[in-house]
Formats: sequence, C-alpha cells, structure tokens
Amino acid sequence: MFDPNASFTGTKSRVLNLGSYNYLGFGASNGPSVAANERITYEFGVGVASSRQEAGSLILHRELENLVAEFLGVEAAIVFSMGFATNSLNLPCLHCCVVSDELNHTSLVLGCRLSGATIRRFKHNDIEDLERILEEAVVYGQPRTRRPYKKILIVVEGIYSMEGSIVHLPEIIALKKKYKAYLYVDEAHSIGALGPRGGGVADYFGINPRDVDVFMGTFTKSFGSSGGYLAGPRRLIDYLRSCSHSAVYGGSMPAPITQQIITVVRIIMGREVPGEGANR
Repeated sequence: MFDPNASFTGTKSRVLNLGSYNYLGFGASNGPSVAANERITYEFGVGVASSRQEAGSLILHRELENLVAEFLGVEAAIVFSMGFATNSLNLPCLHCCVVSDELNHTSLVLGCRLSGATIRRFKHNDIEDLERILEEAVVYGQPRTRRPYKKILIVVEGIYSMEGSIVHLPEIIALKKKYKAYLYVDEAHSIGALGPRGGGVADYFGINPRDVDVFMGTFTKSFGSSGGYLAGPRRLIDYLRSCSHSAVYGGSMPAPITQQIITVVRIIMGREVPGEGANR
C-alpha cells in the first residue's frame, strides 16, 4: 500500500526479491536472448502499428505460434500482446455454460462475465462440488427453458497464483470426459515452472495434453517477457483468429518481445544453450 510519508534511507542493501514472477530469471538485462532482441529490433523496429487481422502479422509471430504448439504438444496456437486480455477478450468467443473455480483469476472472471454465458462456480479444487454442478447442468439444462446446453466449459488454473495450489487435473479430466464437457486451463503461473520439461500441469501429471481442450498461458512469468497465448485444436485456433476481439482489434506483439519468447522457449526445449533450460 502507498505510504505518502515514506522516505528513502539513502542506504543500499542486497535483498532477495520475492515480489516478482520472473520465475526462471529470463527477465534480466543480460543473457542469451538480449543479443537476438537487439538484432530483431534493428530488423523489424520496436512496434508493429497494426492488429494481427490487418497488417500486423509478422513471420516471427507464426514462428512463435508453431513453437508454442510444438512445446505444448497440441495442434496449433495463437499469441496475443497482453496476457490479461488473452483471457478477458477470448472467453467471450466461447459461448456456453461456464463452470468456474471460485478462486479463478480476475481476467477469467471478467472474460466469463463478458461472454454473457451462464456461470456456475464450484468450490476451489473441490472435485465433488464440480461433479455436482456438472450433473445439474446436464440434467436440468438452461435455467428458464430447460433446453440442454450446447456445450459446458470447465475453467480452471494450473497453479492458483494467490494460493499456490495446483489444479487436480487428472480428476477434472475424468469428469470432463464423463459429462462430455470441455476444459480450459489457465497456465499463467505453471507453464515453464511445472513438469520435468517445464511443460506445465499436463507435463507435471504426465497427461496427454490433447485431453485439455484449451491451454492458456502468459509470457510474463517464466518467459520474462509479455503477452499470452491460447493453444489447442487447429479448428478452434483458426476460429479465434477470425473472432477474437484481441486478434481483430488489439495491437500485435512487438518483434523484440516475440523474439525474446522464441529464444526462451527454445532454451527451455533444449535447442539453444544446451542444459540452460533444465538448470533454471
């Protein structure tokens, strides 16, 4: 909280910063990505000055999207210049009944509200409560008409940032299959930080990533950069390229930012600076 009476002491101390989410240290001003970023800045400039749907798609964006999809083990991915907007401006495209963990991030809550969908909340990481709500949604359908929902979307986080708890992914996937629902996993804090390969919660639990319908993640944490991504089936990603407010109206990710992420993903995958990603 801001204190108007605070003042500097004039001294310096070496401290450990626990208020940052630069989890792997890639947000530093030195390291293997800095030289590449400088080169790309001279080649492409600092900004793109357009949206992805107009004249703002760079070859670097496609390279990053293909790399993210390969890293996650899914068909396709799309990247955005802002992590918060990746949730809040894309969830409205997925019209359905949303079953949301009660401790989901504000960006998820806002996106669900903007969608106009029916929203049901289940107790945090409570599998029994989630099944109860899914069963009611399937049996009773829409509140007024009682018609069946076209689709039901379960929305959870990989790691809940304020609690540090890890989603019970295997159990949720089992329920998703049982009730023929879809699953959206926000990996803002888990991608790069969980799993033997840094591949997030699916990697951590040893689960086939294609059992998750939509992976969301940000590049602000483990990747030391900015922006976000959605990844999953190619048909869904192609739909978002046309219908996402963030893709149609939002400014494209700047080239230096994109190159930073490309370099970091390649390091985590072991394709650049062998051993560096595993050590971090």
